[in-house]
Amino acid sequence: MLTELRIRNVAIIESVALPLEPGFNVLTGETGAGKSIIVEALGLLFGERASSDVVRTGADRATVEGVFDVQQHPRVVALLDERGIEVEGGVVVFKREVSSAARSRAWINGTVVTSAVLAEVGARLVNIHGQHESRGLLEPDAQRDILDAYAGAGSAVLRVARAWELLTGVRAGIATLVA
Repeated sequence: MLTELRIRNVAIIESVALPLEPGFNVLTGETGAGKSIIVEALGLLFGERASSDVVRTGADRATVEGVFDVQQHPRVVALLDERGIEVEGGVVVFKREVSSAARSRAWINGTVVTSAVLAEVGARLVNIHGQHESRGLLEPDAQRDILDAYAGAGSAVLRVARAWELLTGVRAGIATLVA
């Protein structure tokens, strides 16, 4: 769950910190209030293509950070572990920086990552819904994650995943002995 979003020097936003609460969060407001800029910043955070156009006039770089509570997302923790990214205390921090020269850098918990990794992990953490769109709801992994979270099955999911890894390792070992 996204618990805080920090945006610096993106478009017309100089600096904003948005604390978010558990559950359903909605951005509403008048036309021109900046909703699209916040959604664009989230897109950057989740690996979308970056251009120097997002950097606020007069600034040398734009930065977007997102703080996530992943305690109820064991698959995300396992995915990060596979990528060599440590998760401490169930907190994950995404950071994306775009320079005025259109160079982009990204980190998860201080570890340098590609925008593809941001997208892969981010897709398991957040769904952004526009007026006529949904993202990820048709993906089987996303549906399973929603069901597991609703059922409170986080620890059971982790145990099954570990058992599956053990079983596939044993099967591979048997296959090499038989061959």
